[in-house]
Amino acid sequence: MKHLVEMNWRRVALFSVAMLIIAAAANATMDTLSFRYSESIFARQPASWQHWCNPAISFQNKWKNGDRHQGEAFPLSSTALIWTTDAWHLSKSIMWSSLLLAIMAPFWRLLRVPWWAWVLIFLGLSLMRGVVFECLFRWGL
Repeated sequence: MKHLVEMNWRRVALFSVAMLIIAAAANATMDTLSFRYSESIFARQPASWQHWCNPAISFQNKWKNGDRHQGEAFPLSSTALIWTTDAWHLSKSIMWSSLLLAIMAPFWRLLRVPWWAWVLIFLGLSLMRGVVFECLFRWGL
């Protein structure tokens, strides 16, 4: 029985490490897009991908016709669903989701709650992070 418990903790630890590696890869993608785009593999993609990958123009995807004054391209495209608008925001979403999962993983072994409760906890933590970010970002902090 002790061996089984140790094995389960090893799996949790490996999962957390894997999530941290994914978070680091997503963060590296964000920085590459932001600071070394022209030298990266992203710049060598077909022209059709440039609106998704190139941060100099991809930010326009969240706005109707690329114009902020016309409003969002679709509901929540500049907030909760921004991750669907460009590669940088998708990478950011992957990074944050991976970090949350890495932090939550040990609690899966400690707290006995149904799977759907973990989904709600993950969504709640994601919502809390997003609300704090939006408030501070809009206030110019």
